[in-house]
Amino acid sequence: MENIVLQLKNVTKVYPNGVVANKNINFDLREGEIHAIVGENGAGKSTLMKILFGMEQPNDGYIFFKGEKSVIENSNKAIEIGIGMVHQHFMLVPSFTVAENLLLGIEPKKEPFVDLKKSKEITLDLSKKYNLHVDPDLRVEDLTVGMKQKLEILKALLRGAKILILDEPTAVLTPQETEELFAQLKGLKDSGHTIIFISHKLKEVKAISDRITVIRAGMTRGTFKTETITEQEISKLMVGRDVILSYEKDSTEKSDTILKIENVSYNRHGKNILDNINFSLQSGKILGIAGVEGNGQNELISIITRNRSIQSGNVIFSDKSINNLSIDEIR
Repeated sequence: MENIVLQLKNVTKVYPNGVVANKNINFDLREGEIHAIVGENGAGKSTLMKILFGMEQPNDGYIFFKGEKSVIENSNKAIEIGIGMVHQHFMLVPSFTVAENLLLGIEPKKEPFVDLKKSKEITLDLSKKYNLHVDPDLRVEDLTVGMKQKLEILKALLRGAKILILDEPTAVLTPQETEELFAQLKGLKDSGHTIIFISHKLKEVKAISDRITVIRAGMTRGTFKTETITEQEISKLMVGRDVILSYEKDSTEKSDTILKIENVSYNRHGKNILDNINFSLQSGKILGIAGVEGNGQNELISIITRNRSIQSGNVIFSDKSINNLSIDEIR
């Protein structure tokens, strides 16, 4: 029998307002596997992981760590027994450097000061060991989302995590960053780490995991070896009915252009947030703007709605420049 390092039996979590987030959850984690937990938004995945990391306490049920009944009363206890968590929203100090964030609370000292040289050495050694390369001198506010995630993983590893919980880790990554993350996670698995991978992206789950546990409406609906279950079967377990995974759209006729963005650029503190953005929107159409968080979407919308001044370029509504329109006219 494969070594079970973590097990949940009939774990239930009910919030004071009566919301049942988890009900009779049963789950086991085997040493050296990547175990995906999948479910729709609101299915109870994140609450379950907060219980494992000591951020929430169950109302009922039991947690076993290496065969022993355990109470994970807080995050310090979770870290103590070797559980680390990378949250969907990163827990980093933007104005601190990579090294300062990594060693926050456990800084090497050169009395009476922090030993900055040693901090950099620890950062470089750890990033090399786990092939998660980061620059110790860069400030977090200047990092890409993918680099911030690497830093969060390194923080957990430095504090002795052998079990890593990743909550929706690809939600803010580009396809290239996702591919790189998967290679790094497989490397961690090969080095003896065990990973819980929370997601609702079925293709990614199939690509990275060894086993899959499905949660719906706060309850586990089964655990499966990844190679034995299809995306269609997973989606049906997630929502309780058959799901159409492909969608065909009818072709549409061209219509009048009602919005045109011409060479719009925006610079903040010497950094290009928007660089010569161009697109147009036709009447009766839906235009999608894709990109991970922090890549200029908010600034672009603020410019279009006149909540932010145009630095260069043009925003034109039906042949009228935005600069000639009032806010009421735009609305």
